[in-house]
Amino acid sequence: MSSIWHIIYIGGIFMTLFLFILLVSKPKKNTADKILSVWLFFAFFDLILVGLYGSGEIQKMPTLFGWEMPFPFLHGPFLYLYILFVSGQQRHKWLYLLHFIPAVIVSIILAFVLPVAVVEYKEKYYLTHEFDTLIMVLVVGFMISGVVYIILSFILLRKHKQNIIGQFSNTEKITLNWMRYLISGMGAIWIVVIFDPNPAVFFIVITLFIFFFGYFGIRQVGIFSHVLSSHEVFLLKDLEAAEEVQERSLVSEPTEKVKYEKTRLEESEAAYFHMKLNTIMKEQKCYQDPELTLGDLAKILDVHPVILSQIINSREEKSFYDYVNTYRVEAFKELLSRPESRQYTLLGLAFECGFNSKTSFNRNFKKITQLSPSAYARQQQVVFKPEA
Repeated sequence: MSSIWHIIYIGGIFMTLFLFILLVSKPKKNTADKILSVWLFFAFFDLILVGLYGSGEIQKMPTLFGWEMPFPFLHGPFLYLYILFVSGQQRHKWLYLLHFIPAVIVSIILAFVLPVAVVEYKEKYYLTHEFDTLIMVLVVGFMISGVVYIILSFILLRKHKQNIIGQFSNTEKITLNWMRYLISGMGAIWIVVIFDPNPAVFFIVITLFIFFFGYFGIRQVGIFSHVLSSHEVFLLKDLEAAEEVQERSLVSEPTEKVKYEKTRLEESEAAYFHMKLNTIMKEQKCYQDPELTLGDLAKILDVHPVILSQIINSREEKSFYDYVNTYRVEAFKELLSRPESRQYTLLGLAFECGFNSKTSFNRNFKKITQLSPSAYARQQQVVFKPEA
């Protein structure tokens, strides 16, 4: 083992152990934190075995020889479950243990195979060639497992993004980059495994990845569990559960299908709530609250968020995010037309309308009007105060 490899090896092992201890000692751990802790625990032993394999030392240890093979079947499920819980999409806690059945099956197979498959030759241990087919099947299996769980994790991320724009009117402070990088990092590891199975390269990549997800995972806060108490938000699992309850409560009648069938909402009721929603938005100017959520409006209207979401989606043909920001853009245009508002900057007016950042304001204004705010002001021949 070269000195550089030795440093990386020892550093990676201790870093994983340190992150595990740090995460275990984290106060107020949620389920996602616990999943990350267990993941780091298994990653610690995985790194030890991969390091021993890469250095060749594993060939002197018949007891450990071959036991690195079940671990790749664990990383995909851990990634999937971590994304599932950190994004609030979990529904059936204990059923998720079924994801670990392949790793358990591989361990059971190895418990019977390795005692007879490992042979000694010149004080080193090897697998006999008659088990090459089994090993190849296991390698192909964990490669397929990795790819499948990467795809499933991206699907979860997409649903999480849709839930955010369906509930929040401002997403500037909400970033999904952490989860996107986490999934991409796992994807990079599988690419290395498939195209460059060199143990040294694999060890370096997985060590860097563990440092990344351990460090940022400890710092990560849940989007739906760290919202100001004055705002109403719902986990995706709760919204989906509400939809299922309402679907089960439907009376099976051969009536014409309508847009609000899932929530047993009549067309007249939908029209009433839609009118009431627009009235409240105009009169109470709810859009001026930068942190306005779907739950906030549902509480004001005294209607379930699922119903309100369906009304906005079908009647306005917009997401909640676009619906609220359309009101903000219209309010900005109205303010801009007032002579007394021209002493302020464009951004100052935008903040008055509920936008909480220049980036969010510019992006949404251009999306809705096809013009930048400054271009719109010039088109309206409005001279405004320049920004500092």
